[in-house]
Amino acid sequence: MITKLMVIQKVNEDGKVEVFQVTSDNFQWTFENRRTKIDSDSEFFPFGLFGDINVLKRQPGAETRTYSKENEITFCDDYGVPGGTVVGILFPKNYIPDIIKFKDKPFIPVGFAGQFSTRPPGQIQILYNHLEKRCSIIFNIYDYVCFGFKCIAKKISEEEFPRNESVIADDLFDITLSREFLNVETISNEDLKLINETLNQTDITDLHKTLNELLDAVKSGQKEKSKSLLNRIGTLLMNGTGVASSLTTIADSYKSGGAAGQFISRIIEYVSL
Repeated sequence: MITKLMVIQKVNEDGKVEVFQVTSDNFQWTFENRRTKIDSDSEFFPFGLFGDINVLKRQPGAETRTYSKENEITFCDDYGVPGGTVVGILFPKNYIPDIIKFKDKPFIPVGFAGQFSTRPPGQIQILYNHLEKRCSIIFNIYDYVCFGFKCIAKKISEEEFPRNESVIADDLFDITLSREFLNVETISNEDLKLINETLNQTDITDLHKTLNELLDAVKSGQKEKSKSLLNRIGTLLMNGTGVASSLTTIADSYKSGGAAGQFISRIIEYVSL
């Protein structure tokens, strides 16, 4: 791929971020996915850069935030970048995106209202190097855009690391819900017992119905309906607790359950991120 501006955000396992800002009249970049790192490679390998380039290594701005805990890193950032920019978020070894989403209301700098598009970037890819066990999210920016992004990356075993080289993400929610969860046939009232006990104000009947509608919509590939139902579930859950941290606790409790519990946990994690 050829571009003039690329920003590589290298996330380390302790949650610290190193930023490499690459500029040139024109240069080529690639993500090496069929070999391991050698001594002559850069510190942001598997990215490779070719051409007369300037690389500025810097610390991230205040808009870049990370939160790390055992085997998990939450990454959040607000972007305001011109068209033609490529952004690469590079995760530590054996970390892959688990939940990814855009913020509902991106941060727009003072004095710049109306000068940015606030829709998500043109194309999103997830690239993998199975040999090096590295993964990156790529944003190919087509227009002058301002958007906010959130991601939870989890550490997996070397055996679990994906063998495919790339995924083009037309819909981030499709990636968040792994296909194994679609084996869930239905969500029962018993599956929602924990939510009912914790969020006494939540309308469990409505939540029960909406979760099953979402399950059916995801299985049948109805993306717009899935997004609408997901927003409704988020409203129902937040009305019941009003605190995202409470939802995170509930999601963690569901992780040890069966397939239905895993599905519910993933939905709760997504809406609370």
